[in-house]
Amino acid sequence: MAGLNYVEATDIHAVVVGLERYPRAPRDWSLPGAGKDALRFARWLHRGGVPPQNIRLLLSPMEESRESLEAAAAEAGFDYRLVVSLNDVRRVFIEDLKQAVGGLLYVYWGGHGVLGEGGRLLFHPDASAEDKLCLNVEELRLSLTQMASSGFGQQVLFFDACATFVEEHGEECAPVVVPFPPPRRMTAQQFLLHASRDGQAAEQDDLTESGAFSTMLLQWLEQNAADLHPDLSALHNDVRQFFEKRCAAGGPEQTPVTCRYLTLDGTEDDTETYAAPVDPTARLEVMGVLESVFPDGGQLKVLAARVSRACGAARLADGYSIKTFAEVLLGTPRAMATFIAMLSVEGEAKTAELFRALALAHVPPGLLSVGDYADLRELLTRAPEMSPATVAAITQHILPGGSGVQMDTAGTMGGAQLLAHIENLERHPGGHSHTDRRRRTTPAVIRFTQHLAAVFEQYPGWCRQLDTWGRQVAQRLGVDDETLDELRATAHTWAQSLKESCASPRVVVQIYPEPVTQMFTCVVWSDPGTGELARHSHDDNGIPLGPTQAVRLIEHAIRSLSVSDAQAPVVEIVLEAGDMLSVPVHTWNGADPHHVVPLLLAVRRRIALRCAPLASTAREDDRRARLERRWNGRADGKAVYLDQEHAQGQSAYGRLEEDHDVARVVVRAGRDDGARMIQLALYLGYPVILWDHDASGAVSDTYFVPLDPEGTIPELPERVRRYWAKVCEDPVGHPVRPALLLDDPERQMPPAPAVPRQSASDEASMR
Repeated sequence: MAGLNYVEATDIHAVVVGLERYPRAPRDWSLPGAGKDALRFARWLHRGGVPPQNIRLLLSPMEESRESLEAAAAEAGFDYRLVVSLNDVRRVFIEDLKQAVGGLLYVYWGGHGVLGEGGRLLFHPDASAEDKLCLNVEELRLSLTQMASSGFGQQVLFFDACATFVEEHGEECAPVVVPFPPPRRMTAQQFLLHASRDGQAAEQDDLTESGAFSTMLLQWLEQNAADLHPDLSALHNDVRQFFEKRCAAGGPEQTPVTCRYLTLDGTEDDTETYAAPVDPTARLEVMGVLESVFPDGGQLKVLAARVSRACGAARLADGYSIKTFAEVLLGTPRAMATFIAMLSVEGEAKTAELFRALALAHVPPGLLSVGDYADLRELLTRAPEMSPATVAAITQHILPGGSGVQMDTAGTMGGAQLLAHIENLERHPGGHSHTDRRRRTTPAVIRFTQHLAAVFEQYPGWCRQLDTWGRQVAQRLGVDDETLDELRATAHTWAQSLKESCASPRVVVQIYPEPVTQMFTCVVWSDPGTGELARHSHDDNGIPLGPTQAVRLIEHAIRSLSVSDAQAPVVEIVLEAGDMLSVPVHTWNGADPHHVVPLLLAVRRRIALRCAPLASTAREDDRRARLERRWNGRADGKAVYLDQEHAQGQSAYGRLEEDHDVARVVVRAGRDDGARMIQLALYLGYPVILWDHDASGAVSDTYFVPLDPEGTIPELPERVRRYWAKVCEDPVGHPVRPALLLDDPERQMPPAPAVPRQSASDEASMR
């Protein structure tokens, strides 16, 4: 059914549903834009020649969109039907369509959905939290097969609705499926395209007020199927590729799936479901264990039904068999974990251990059971405010060397974002210890939640609950108490070191050079370790100064923090992009000309350059996003080296863009060519850039080795400081004149620009 047989437009009929408002449900059930998407689908049909009377447009608009939808529908020539109850919808499918005669039927549905015991369910407009009235998609499909008697042998159905597990919609009551009358089933070619696979949400774009799936679907239909006869295989492939690319770029995971039906008995001709492909050898192994530990089959059938209900296992919808249940355990998210949890609760410890071993060997999707997941979700709804930087730091610690886990670091992380991140961590289930095969290593999810509890110990009640959850899940996963206690001790030690590093004092200096006068306006801010910046109080702060006076001002700010030498702050120099090479702060001397002891800033203090926000907001937003993404990979010591050969054409750009996770660049080209590479790396969001401030030409491969650029990033400013001290001691033996940009997105920047370049002299004249 790659393509549809041609049917005259006048013989095409459609039912188009857009449910924005559920009058009996809370307002947060509203789905802005669902009516607009439905109307756009109806317009596509009408532009292709389908008469308006052939299009049954069913809308439940929100009050704020009702007037605009009515006007838009009237302008397009549609007389839409307001639907407020299940009967308004059922009447169209059960009664109205029986009067229609044609050759091709389209159904479009935009609204809320859920994955329940009977498969995919769609909420009726009068559904509520206490009375989840639904229709079953499979029953609707079967009912529509009888339309073949009226000529509708081809049917195309699109569903933009979630297929999340029923547990995610509250426990007040289970969905209530209002059945369709038993149909007289006939042969019909049916193509169903769902917005997401079972278990996933169908994302809604709040900015455009449109479903992400509907936006892509409608755009594709409008551009590729003006005759209303799309190539369905091409449609499926293009929509899937769009969402796969979006997910790869850091977007939410959403996988549209198709089901094609052809034969009289409803057998699927070609189906894609959310369940992962199952390896035949693994399936045989699981079947063998099932048959050996459940010889009579009765208890197993009961357990299989419970797993199916809990996980929405579509594979069991058409009947039970050991083969099918084995496929469910291996391919359905959380099914194996839920099965093991059920066995553990019923005291079947040895049987649970057998399936734990199978889970470690074959890694079925979803490490947590449905119950574990629901409990964790509830805990995270009450979680303290999460910094993306903290979450990234924990992740890097528990999965050193790079985990492949991606996360968005914009803004703060709410419970939903944190839960999505933990779902990614489920792909790291642990295994047997390399040193002691009898012990199991702790899965990443448990390590992560234990570290989370250690970091937020100032919330003891919440942390205790998270800690208890972790212990219960760890026990079910076969992690012994000794291993878990060791993990907790490690987590607390690490959390303490994280707090100490985050609380380090710093002095931030914004510098605006004035080339004509060779003066520098310095605006100094101090942070005693609280994370908050305050403008330093001094008469010279914010006026043009020479290098000597500038260093003295910086030293005054450092002394005002009352810190010991052991807590000496990092001096963060904030420069505009174009000033990175023209402000030689590394050579600035704060001593009087006749003073015997120099006060070289680069020797006495750890210096890190930072880039001021770019003049273009759009460009700065892009740089910032790249900066935060690369910052997450800072624990990986890999660096990009740019040599003289990269100065030609777009070579440096290509080299820098090869790996989006690398956080550091080392420029080994000379000053002129290196300047362009430094700025390019800066604009592409590299948080760590190391170069020689004075090198006139290309340098050797070993030139920067003494600075260990691939070592730990937090210690890099100190390594640079020590090297500058050696430069003073033996300039010939230490040829590098290192400059370091360390742009840490986790640390607050001062207001920019604090003193606009053109007004610096004016401020000085007012003093």
